[in-house]
Amino acid sequence: MIIIKKSTWSAALLLVATNIFVAGCSDAPGPSREQLVAEYPSVEQGSTRQENIEIMCPFVRMLERSGLFDETFANQGDLDISTSELTSAAQEFGCAVLECGTVAATAAVGQPGGSGVDIERLHEAAGIAHDCGLTFEYGGTQVSDDRRDATITRLGELADEQGHLVYDDILQVKLETCDGEGVGITTAGRTETKLIFAYLGGVDNGFVTLDDVSSFLHAEMPSVKTRFMVDARQLGKVR
Repeated sequence: MIIIKKSTWSAALLLVATNIFVAGCSDAPGPSREQLVAEYPSVEQGSTRQENIEIMCPFVRMLERSGLFDETFANQGDLDISTSELTSAAQEFGCAVLECGTVAATAAVGQPGGSGVDIERLHEAAGIAHDCGLTFEYGGTQVSDDRRDATITRLGELADEQGHLVYDDILQVKLETCDGEGVGITTAGRTETKLIFAYLGGVDNGFVTLDDVSSFLHAEMPSVKTRFMVDARQLGKVR
């Protein structure tokens, strides 16, 4: 029996994407890396703004680090934000409204209490929670440096001489992590790997770099980012 516990908000994308009709859709352009770091310098590599390790999804952690939620948090004193604000922030950073908006709504419904999404309690969101995280331990509720370092080290062993990784390398590390925890990979967990590969330009270039995966898992903007919006069409191209 597979016990699904942990959540990363991004990891539910495939649950949505597999149910979305995408035939005939064109590749929608997304924001460039240069645009994002110019407008949100706190997500640039080497930023002095600390990541919030209570936010277990690296993409959402990067959104918080950008400062997009600062005004809301200052006004209400907690990290519970509306699905519309979360969707808008995700779109700003290159995640399509339909897919990411649906996931945000799913997370809100899956969490006990509250009217929005508490991004520090993503692990409690029923329906999108999963184990064998790339950045958190089994049963953990925050980012683990030990697990994250182990993930990056293993990816480094699989990278080629140029530090390039193909999708199967990322998936292999995910599957090895699941095996080590005695659980099976879920659809949500598999989507996590697809999102990483797509966001870091894997569909564009056929590979991603180890350094960029490390940056992303540390909630920093990678050196290379896809030029397209991450949507069902892009995730469907990940091979």
